Parts: sequence; structure tokens; C-alpha cells
Amino acid sequence: MLLGTDDDDREDEIYSIRDIETEVSVHSMMSKQVFTIDINESSLKVAQEMKANSIGSIIVTDTDEVVGIITERDLVIKVLAAEIDPAAINAGEIMSSPIITIKPSASTIDAAKLMVKSNIRRLAVMDNGNIVGLITDRDIMAISPGLDTILTNLIEMNREPAFEEREEMDTGICTNCGSFSRDLQLVNGMMLCESCRDSEGYYD
Repeated sequence: MLLGTDDDDREDEIYSIRDIETEVSVHSMMSKQVFTIDINESSLKVAQEMKANSIGSIIVTDTDEVVGIITERDLVIKVLAAEIDPAAINAGEIMSSPIITIKPSASTIDAAKLMVKSNIRRLAVMDNGNIVGLITDRDIMAISPGLDTILTNLIEMNREPAFEEREEMDTGICTNCGSFSRDLQLVNGMMLCESCRDSEGYYD
């Protein structure tokens, strides 16, 4: 199911860091097209919907209430890598829940901080209990080339002790998918995020 409209009115500009901090809202940068699927649908149906609509994630609903989100990584790790028949496991069993949300009026800097704190790449945008859009790390990175530095600094400020103890951790842009990651590793001359290392068959 598709909620929302197309992105013709989405702003496509490069902003200064000051603009981002004071003027650029989540609403202005989010994708207003939101695809949903019922919690009882099979993982096979989830994959088919994601392929048909060329999307990397889908919102899970239960009687029209938003209850979770499923990403490509969820399908790879929880279904394919576990050698489970995708027709035999439903959306509710592989979704990430509870879903992390943000208000459309929040700044994109606040969205970046929440992504870093929650270690996720997507946020559902909720207004008065209704989902009105999605914002991803790529949306935020597209605003300004200088935001790479901001996100790196945010990661350092929000880093938990457990993360500090990890070795050889690099932050930046994944060479393969172009997404911001705080867990890049050098593989065959490319800096890859965890998701790309998994999809390409490279493991720690």
C-alpha cells in the first residue's frame, strides 16, 4: 500500500551548515511516498513489494497502526542467511520494532542525531499519530557536502563505551552504496559499510 504523494515539491538545494541548523526541517527533505504492508503478510510478499516499487524499506502496519519497519538487511539477515523459506515467515517476525520516529517540524540535524543515537539509517516521520514520510541518511547527506563532518562529530559525541572499545572502526561514506556509516572497513581497496560487506559476501 502506498501512502502520501510524489516528491515533486521536495527541495533539491545545497544548504550551508547554518541553514541546516536553523531552517532545514525534516518535512522539507523527507520522502512523502510511504509504502506499507500488513503484519501478517509473508516475507516473500514483503520482498516482492520492495522489488516492485524499487524501495529499500517498507513500513509494517497492524490494523492501520504503524508497528515496525522492514529493510533489505532484515530480509538478508533474518530470512536468507537463516535459510528460512520466505513464504513461511511473516512480516511481524522479521520487522524491527518499535519503529523510531521523528516529527516533520524537527530539524535535519535532530534527525541525524537520532539516527546516530539509535544506530539506524531511516526514520519514520509521524504527525498526530499518522506516518507522513520517511527520511534517510542519504536524504540528510544530500543537503550539504559539509554534513559528513557534522555526522562524524555527532557520532563521536554519542558514542557509547562499547563502541569505543571496538578496533579499526572508520566513519564516512561507503564507497559502494554512498551511505554514511560509522562502521566502514577496507575491503579490496574499497571502504564498505556493514550492509555492503554482507551483501557482497565479505564478513568480519
